Amino acid sequence: MLSAKLFLLLSCLVSVALVQSKKLVNGISTDEAKKSLITSLSKLAEGDAPCYEIEAVNTAKKETHLNMNVNLIDKKSRAKKNCNVDIWSRPWLKKGIQFTLDCPGGEVFMKDYSA
Repeated sequence: MLSAKLFLLLSCLVSVALVQSKKLVNGISTDEAKKSLITSLSKLAEGDAPCYEIEAVNTAKKETHLNMNVNLIDKKSRAKKNCNVDIWSRPWLKKGIQFTLDCPGGEVFMKDYSA
């Protein structure tokens, strides 16, 4: 009986740890947010915009758009920036993903691309 209770307790603790490691925030995990951000940053880098790598996803919420606050590192200058990101998916359009990157003290970059 004691081993069954111990097993149940350990199972619950493992489940909680797994959920917390994904940091589910407003219906989106940090892993899912990072995946969307990586795709959008690679599309942005195809143009004449700066290239960034992700340092951290601070906040992420998904309603009609995916809104994030992220820390990015400029791949060229290695400067760190705290930026706001908006990714809006409109799959019915030919270039249905609209990506907006807004970093303080810098330009606002927008890119529309297909999924």
